[in-house]
Amino acid sequence: MKIQCACGAKYSFDATPEMLQNPVRFVCPSCGLDSSDYVNELVRGEFAGQTPAAPPSSAEAPRLKISHEKPSPPESAAAAPARPAKEYCPKHMHELATHHCVVCGRPMCPECMKLFGYVCSPLCRAKAEAQNITVPVYAGLSSVADARYSRKVSIVGGSIAALIVAALGFWTWYAWFGSVPHTAFSIRFDDRAYAGESKLCGTDQIIFLHGGTLARCDIKSKKEIWSDELVTQQQIADVVARVMQSQPTDQFEQRIPQSKIEEAAASRMEGELQLHVSGQNIWVSTPDKLARYDWDTGRVLQEIPLASRTEFIAGNDEFLVVGAGANGQGIVTHINPATGELRVEDIGQAGQLADAAGGAGIDPVTGLPLTPGTGPMNPAKVAEQAQNLSAPGRLALPALLANSSEQERIAAELNDQNQTRPARQPSPKPVQNAAGSFTLVPGQNGSVEFAVRLLESHIVTREAMKLAGQSALNGNLNSSQTAAVANETLNEMQRNRGGDKVQEDESLYQVTLRRPESATADWTGEVTGPPAFFALKTVNVLAAGKTVTVFDKTNKKLWQAALTFNVAGGGRAANGEDSPFGDGPCIERDGTLYVFDLAVLTAFDITTGNARWRLPSVGVVGLFFDDKGMLYVNTTTADPESIKYSRQIDITQTIEAVLLKIDPQSGRTLWSVKPGGFISYLSGKFIYTVQFYDPGDEAGSVTGIQTPAYLKIRRISPADGRVLWEQDQDRAPLDVQFKGHSIALVFKKEVQVLKFFSF
Repeated sequence: MKIQCACGAKYSFDATPEMLQNPVRFVCPSCGLDSSDYVNELVRGEFAGQTPAAPPSSAEAPRLKISHEKPSPPESAAAAPARPAKEYCPKHMHELATHHCVVCGRPMCPECMKLFGYVCSPLCRAKAEAQNITVPVYAGLSSVADARYSRKVSIVGGSIAALIVAALGFWTWYAWFGSVPHTAFSIRFDDRAYAGESKLCGTDQIIFLHGGTLARCDIKSKKEIWSDELVTQQQIADVVARVMQSQPTDQFEQRIPQSKIEEAAASRMEGELQLHVSGQNIWVSTPDKLARYDWDTGRVLQEIPLASRTEFIAGNDEFLVVGAGANGQGIVTHINPATGELRVEDIGQAGQLADAAGGAGIDPVTGLPLTPGTGPMNPAKVAEQAQNLSAPGRLALPALLANSSEQERIAAELNDQNQTRPARQPSPKPVQNAAGSFTLVPGQNGSVEFAVRLLESHIVTREAMKLAGQSALNGNLNSSQTAAVANETLNEMQRNRGGDKVQEDESLYQVTLRRPESATADWTGEVTGPPAFFALKTVNVLAAGKTVTVFDKTNKKLWQAALTFNVAGGGRAANGEDSPFGDGPCIERDGTLYVFDLAVLTAFDITTGNARWRLPSVGVVGLFFDDKGMLYVNTTTADPESIKYSRQIDITQTIEAVLLKIDPQSGRTLWSVKPGGFISYLSGKFIYTVQFYDPGDEAGSVTGIQTPAYLKIRRISPADGRVLWEQDQDRAPLDVQFKGHSIALVFKKEVQVLKFFSF
């Protein structure tokens, strides 16, 4: 019988029946492979069907005669003897062999291959290396799998670490740099401007008026596209020459310095310029003309003269010029800002703008009296200026006020002697319009002609200051009583100036409403108090005193409601295109009419007039709505006492700006914050508040008390009202404009654009 080992060695032996009873042991001398089981299996196959003889004695035990032939490489795979259909791994007896060692041919199961791959032992691996036998790499090898797993772990771990580092780096950049405004564009001027405006439009484009200069610049490239001088030095010089010639020649009479005349002329001429930008259509209005400028070149494309007795109303979609024609009939000129086309509409008898308030209730504008002056002081402005003084300035304030008060007393005595002392408080002068004299009020869905006539004058005078208490000058004075002494001096000066009383207009007025296309009045009625008219989206609102009356678009009366106080002023003019602090005091939104008086914000159902909710808040100046319909209120921390004693001065009292986010359905306050300023812009996720102070040409330069200028812009989170960032500058702007994440600032000698990154 012949066999061939897996290593290639060939053997032959004689098989005897005794081998059935006494299995033989066969180990290959060449490779050491134990093939005893295989040989015994061949013997049993050889003698299948024979009865085994009795086992021989040990002396007669069968011997295996082996003839050994050195292995020779097989000529082909077909020449190799066929192996059994099933082979078991010699190391793992219960595992079927799936491969054979490429060196010795020993059968191997998957468990063996995990350790050594396509060789069965380290010995065979060494032989393969010595004999240059190529051994394929087994993908399931433990070391290979471990290395592959390690590589995967390293790659995944490295990627995660890189992402974490990148995220931390981006967050650090965003938190400290990207989300904070930085200067994206700046242009400086040698001459000071007294007025200015700007508009951010297009892609990285800014149109601005800086004093008398109109210019367009590209923010991205930081280049000026074009500029025009609308107010020239020659124009100012001509005005100065005319004024200088009209001044008195007597050396004893006071003459105005030429520098003051130049400053006043430049301030007036620059202040008369108004910028209006719609898309790529640039318009500038002055009291005597309306001019259109080319977007690409800045040259004048069109000029429309404005008569001296006309009223110019700038809207986003249309300009209106209201005045009288040659025959005395009222006309309205409609101007398309995009094309410059004009359309003239005849509205019948011409009307004049009805200043129903007639000056009643107008707050004084006089601030801290560091030098002698006249007229009532504004308590809020006095307190603001005093609180911005330096510590030495606050200590010196009582002495400066005492000196100013004494100078005012001496001036008053001289006026009494000359019988030229001014009246304590000018009386209101309500405008008396003739019946049928109308003022055109443009609205979102058509215009309304509004006429007011005084029927019965009734001016009420009331105390606006508290009674003087015990003097702070009694007793020992120290630095802690500086504010009390200053308050006492200021309030005494306020009384001497006639500021202790205010006059309120409770006169009876007749109001007439008419549509331009109607030949007769649509509604005529009487109201108490100065009337104001608001043409809204679906209704028209007449506010007078403590009442509001609502009409439909045909001027049919729908309902009337009473308020707690007089209607407040509001932040947006009825016909203006800009909103400094929001809409008001009458706003229509989603079937609700919002009205705020001096101390209460009320939401009325626009159909029935029923009050849905009321929010007590003194000092509301405007409302904003976001794209989700939430209501934001600009108000203050003032209390009702500040309404009653509106002229009382207290430099220690700080009335702060408050922002409220309100659910318009229920009136519930979602959050309330004091960021230091009112909301000036709201669009989507961008909410900005602006606070600035400009001391101007105050007496601080004379007295040595300096009140520094400042600007604070804050971005507010719509979710909770927290301040996301704050931008501070030690100067006050002439104009501030917002557009998304861009902020345009016009200063006296610079135009600046700030930008920041936002998701």
